[in-house]
Formats: sequence, C-alpha cells, structure tokens
Amino acid sequence: MGVMPYHVRLAELFFLQKRRQLTDTEVLDMTHCLAASAKYCWDLVALKNMSLAAYQVGDMEWLHDICNQIDALEEKQATIKRPDRNGADRK
Repeated sequence: MGVMPYHVRLAELFFLQKRRQLTDTEVLDMTHCLAASAKYCWDLVALKNMSLAAYQVGDMEWLHDICNQIDALEEKQATIKRPDRNGADRK
C-alpha cells in the first residue's frame, strides 16, 4: 500500500491540529481524507484477502485477476489530484 495524496493531507492536518485549532474547511477536508483512506484500505484488504484465498485453492487465473485489480486500485489512487493551497490542482 503506497502513500496516497489524502494520506499526505491527513498528516499535514494532523500536525496543524497540534499547533492550532483547525478551521471548519480543514475539518471538512480531514473528514473527506479519512473517508477516502478508509475506502481505499477496505478495498485493498478485501482484495488481498481474496488473493490469499485464490492462492490457497490454487486458482492462478483468479489470483492473476485479483492482482490486476490491486494494481489498478493502487494506480488509480496514486493519480488522484487535490488542490494546493492556492486552489490549483496538483498530484
């Protein structure tokens, strides 16, 4: 599991929160990042569990398909853009 843009933003917000109270916008941003992180983790864990099952039953075609889905999920998540502090999109 790689570090995704919303993981970086969560870390940024966590450290900001240690220094000062977050703004309403930052709290909303944190909520969105937590939701994205939870979905990504849940989807990835489900696929990894299925890959273990496919391996254990010896279904290499199913295993290959699941591995492709894992790669696609990680690739898709890595390309999500988020606005920078000036409102422009960045990766």
